[in-house]
Amino acid sequence: MKAINLMVKKMEELGVEVIFGIPGGSNLPLYDALYDSNISSILMRHEQQAAHAADGYARVKKRPGIVTATSGPGATNLITGIVNAAMDSVPIVALTGQVVRAFMGTDAFQEADIVGLVLPHVKYAATVTDSKRLVKEFVNAYNCAYSGRPGPTLIDIPRDVMQEDIGELDNSDAIPDPAFLWKPKLPIDAELEKAASLISSVNRVTILVGGGVHFSGATSEVLKLAELINAPIVTTLPGKTCIPQDHPFVLGSVGMHGRLEANMAIINSDLVIAVGTRLSDRAIGPPADFKKGRKIIHIDIDASELGKNVIPDVKLIGDAKLVLNNLINKLITHGLSRKDVEWIDKLRDLKNAYEEYMMSQTDESRLNSWKIVKLIREEIPRSAIVTTGVGQHQMWANLFFKVLEPGTYITSAGLGTMGFGLPAAFGAKVAAPDRIVVNIDGDGSFQMTCQTLSNIVEYNYPVITVIFDNRALGMVRQWQDLFYGKRFKDVDLTETTDFVKLAEAFGVEGVFTQSYDEVRMTLRRAVRNNDAIVIDVPIDKNEKVFPMVPPGRWLADYIAPPGFDGHGKISTSVITK
Repeated sequence: MKAINLMVKKMEELGVEVIFGIPGGSNLPLYDALYDSNISSILMRHEQQAAHAADGYARVKKRPGIVTATSGPGATNLITGIVNAAMDSVPIVALTGQVVRAFMGTDAFQEADIVGLVLPHVKYAATVTDSKRLVKEFVNAYNCAYSGRPGPTLIDIPRDVMQEDIGELDNSDAIPDPAFLWKPKLPIDAELEKAASLISSVNRVTILVGGGVHFSGATSEVLKLAELINAPIVTTLPGKTCIPQDHPFVLGSVGMHGRLEANMAIINSDLVIAVGTRLSDRAIGPPADFKKGRKIIHIDIDASELGKNVIPDVKLIGDAKLVLNNLINKLITHGLSRKDVEWIDKLRDLKNAYEEYMMSQTDESRLNSWKIVKLIREEIPRSAIVTTGVGQHQMWANLFFKVLEPGTYITSAGLGTMGFGLPAAFGAKVAAPDRIVVNIDGDGSFQMTCQTLSNIVEYNYPVITVIFDNRALGMVRQWQDLFYGKRFKDVDLTETTDFVKLAEAFGVEGVFTQSYDEVRMTLRRAVRNNDAIVIDVPIDKNEKVFPMVPPGRWLADYIAPPGFDGHGKISTSVITK
């Protein structure tokens, strides 16, 4: 039997259901083997979109998404999607074709050193030159992608390696090599004791949730800890999907475009318990400012993250669910001092003041982005999955879209990849065909990967897309406005593109809306009928997303919405230490 047929057989045994990609000369043996398998293959329109679709699929399924491309340009087109998955810790396995072994290193037609190109951004990558190792290498890559801290892996397979006859599968090929057998680390009791003592000794504790809580399945443990110690919960951008935002202790996302009350929870804390987050610059600002005046407990499955950006007072290495359970048990037996229970109420008052201000400043002569985001939340089911592109619309969603069920919010956080939203939504719909999937996008982001609309129609996986259409690269324009003296350069997009006709050209209904009622009725109909649709919503290009922390500055150095100076109904000073 050919090596590639045995690999596909092993893929079936591991539960692989679908593979996203595009065939080419060097990966045709894989497609030939898939012809007789139970694995569905989805022909995407660009390899980057295939990687994003595998990413969206993996986040919903919580198991590796599989993507394939041919050698050379096919493989290099995967790189953005691979790095995106790496930055957001998403398990995908990329299978790239390669030129035959005899031609490797000769600059052969469509040859590229894809392993060398992606190696800094993957958990594992290898070119398989021994056909008898092919099945084992797939098992290694698959196991590596989802064990420990999730992330992308890649195996590069020369065409002749796929086609070699190697006989039957050896039972040992079903087991990963020892180096790929991940063993969970148990939290050290002395460190748990130190953490419990620290929590008991301070007055104001904030829990900062990162994306690691999602794949760990640690949502209930985070909520239990917050209720036990009266601590507000704030999240990073990838952590937004982890916690239901209708829980009274949840304040929203922190960072450059974080909620004001969430940032204040960090600024005025005595202790931050960071769970499953790498503490990136966009979430916490300069590490020195984040560390100044507060203690840090950092929980992460990846030991390399503990102390990488911020040196914590306590390091707890391990799976978030396991560590939090142990910490909670330790706290229950340890005894707790009374916390500042009024603090959360004051933070909620600040939240209410901000939203009241936004309502008072709404310009009814045009559609406001934040109100469209809230409208979308009102009209879709709690269980609906929402993806976003990257830009101002993403930050409006970050500020005002409430996650009500964990795992239902998918965005490109670490890499900030424009064009991510639509193919990720398609992948999410493939993973959960019975759920409503909505892509919140910008006109700039949407145009980068709009070809995915053809997949939505061809494979009958309807996705609803709402385009926040300001005919500009809105976030770049905002930066040029605020930090570059309004010297607008190459940020305004053509007025001639008709998104309704564009959608219809792909076979998807397009609707141009001019009022909140039109948006609401169109969205309500699409949800009721589970239709594929593109809803074009015109937005003023001068609209800006506030609050905003300038790049490289501390969270307290935020730019407030014009007119909201902190001296109104609720002053930010009421929650200072």
